[in-house]
Amino acid sequence: MARIFLTGASGYIGGDVLHVLKSTHPEYQCSVLLRDSAKADAVSKAYPDVRIILGDLDNVALIEEEAAKADVVVHAGSSSHIKSAEATARGLAKHAGPKPGHWIQVSGASVLSISDIVGGRFGEGSDRVYSDVDDASEVRDIIKQNAAKRVADDYVLNKVSGINTALVFPPIIYGQGRGPVNQRSVQIPELSRVAIETRKTVQVGKGESTWSNVHIADVTDVFVKLVEKAIEGSEGDFWGQNGLYFVSNGMLSFGKISQLVADAAHKLGLIDSAAVKTVSASEADALWAPASVLLGTNARQNSQRARQLGWVPQGRSIEQEVPLTVKAEATRLGKL
Repeated sequence: MARIFLTGASGYIGGDVLHVLKSTHPEYQCSVLLRDSAKADAVSKAYPDVRIILGDLDNVALIEEEAAKADVVVHAGSSSHIKSAEATARGLAKHAGPKPGHWIQVSGASVLSISDIVGGRFGEGSDRVYSDVDDASEVRDIIKQNAAKRVADDYVLNKVSGINTALVFPPIIYGQGRGPVNQRSVQIPELSRVAIETRKTVQVGKGESTWSNVHIADVTDVFVKLVEKAIEGSEGDFWGQNGLYFVSNGMLSFGKISQLVADAAHKLGLIDSAAVKTVSASEADALWAPASVLLGTNARQNSQRARQLGWVPQGRSIEQEVPLTVKAEATRLGKL
C-alpha cells in the first residue's frame, strides 16, 4: 500500500490535494500533520481513514519520523520553512524499499518576481515569460543566486541527494478549494475584500504587472499526477534538477484583474464606482501586506514540464471566476 505523508492539509492547496487523493486513490494510506485539534477534527470527519499526526512544522523529529515511513512526502504546509524541509530530507534518506523516496514541495511564482522586488519596480509590465523546460537552467540560477530569499527552494534543488524531488511553483490561484478547512485563496479574494471594505478597487502603479493564473483544481492535478508518477516508480526528467513545475493556464495584468473586480463589485452595489484607483506600492501594503509584491510584480510562466505529465488544465478561467469570488467575499463579510 502506497504511503503518503502530507503537510498543510488544513490549507488551501494541501486541503485540495488531500481531497483529490482520497477521492481518486482510496487505496493510498494518507497521514497528515496538523497543529490544531479543531482542524484535525474537521479533517477526520471528512476523511475518517486519514491518519492524523498532531504537531507543527517545528516538530522536526516528528516530521523526520513520518517522512521515513512514507513513500511520498507532499510538503504543502510551507514554501519557506527550512527546518521542516531539512527534517523531510533526513526522514526520506532513511526510506526503506525497492524505490527511492519522493518529495513534492510547494513553492511559489514570486521566484520570478525577484528582479522587480530588488529593483523597486511595482506595477510595471514585462514581456518576459519563463518556461520550466526551455528556461530551466535560468530558473535554477535565479534560485541559487537568491538562496537567502528562496531557502527551501535552494535546499531542495541544490542540497538534497538520493531523493527524487519536485518543486511546484503556483502563480495566482483562484477558485474555491475542496479541502475541509480553508477553501479561500489569497490574491483575488484579498483584492475583493479591500474593494468591499474601502468601497474602492485599487491597482498598484500602472497596473501593467502580470502573473500567470490557474484554477485550484488544476494546481492540485499537478500534485496528484506527481504522486502517481512517484508511486509508479517513474524516474528520469520528472525529478531532481529537472523537477521544476510551473502551473499556468493564462495571463492577465493586475490592472485588468482589478477592473474585473471593480465591475463585479459595482454591479452588486458594493462599491460606489467601477473606476480603479491607482496606489503606490507602500499604499498597497498598508491596505494588505504584501500587496506590492503579490499585485505589483511580474511572474509569467510557460508550463511545459507539467504537460509532460499529461496535465491539461480544465478549470474555469479567471474572467469567469472573479465575479464568483467577489460575491463570496461579500457574503463572507456580511455585505450580501
